[in-house]
Amino acid sequence: MLRLFRLCNIKGKDIEIMKITKRLISGTALVLLLVLLNAVCAYANTSQIHGHLDSVEGNTISGWLWDPSAPDKAQDVTVTVTEDATGEVKASLTATANEYRSDLKAQGVGTGEHGFHVVVDWALLPDSAYTIRLSSGDSTLSRVLKYSAGSCYEEDEETEDMVALGNFRLTAYCPCYRCSEGWGRRTSSGALASAKHTVAVDPRVIPIGSRLMINGVEYVAEDIGGAVKGNHIDVYYNTHAETLQHGTTTAEVYLIM
Repeated sequence: MLRLFRLCNIKGKDIEIMKITKRLISGTALVLLLVLLNAVCAYANTSQIHGHLDSVEGNTISGWLWDPSAPDKAQDVTVTVTEDATGEVKASLTATANEYRSDLKAQGVGTGEHGFHVVVDWALLPDSAYTIRLSSGDSTLSRVLKYSAGSCYEEDEETEDMVALGNFRLTAYCPCYRCSEGWGRRTSSGALASAKHTVAVDPRVIPIGSRLMINGVEYVAEDIGGAVKGNHIDVYYNTHAETLQHGTTTAEVYLIM
């Protein structure tokens, strides 16, 4: 009788463990499904913009941008200047592409009023090599300008399918006890955190292991944090001084598919 009771008790525990496991699997699957549905919807709503970064002359960056789905509308554009050595965005410049250009009109590009220019003071930036990107809304053109020491050339970046996840609040942390409460470089995924690679996320919003593009730098969601909730990402740095320099910012975050 005692043996039978133990067998029944073990079976009961097994059944309970199976129920918990099923709930965990179902919860993880639901999170992944929601992320994929959001990605599909975002992709479906993304306009196929046309545009080009034409030149850098002195402090002026010129180009054009046009959305065929709204052919007569002037689009807002963002030009980012990223330092190649650090991956940091040194300038983010906005404009409205509404300048008339006869060459665009002759090519049948809308009304022709789709040119723009922005001004960047290179003297205020470190003497370095930079990548200049053009974007509008959730779309970023693959053709970029490479700039260094007053000269530039065009390059086609190797692109991967990316889906906009929206605007996120960005904070920073490091391995010090104040930031990591004794965890150091250890992350919840088991990987050791590294700068310009590791970020902490809310796994209900972004699954652990996801590859993310933030301000032109690719990160991996390897960690979580008690205060990281919703559209909030914590970026890992090596030192506390760097976390203070980062502060709190916002940025568009893209899921690399």
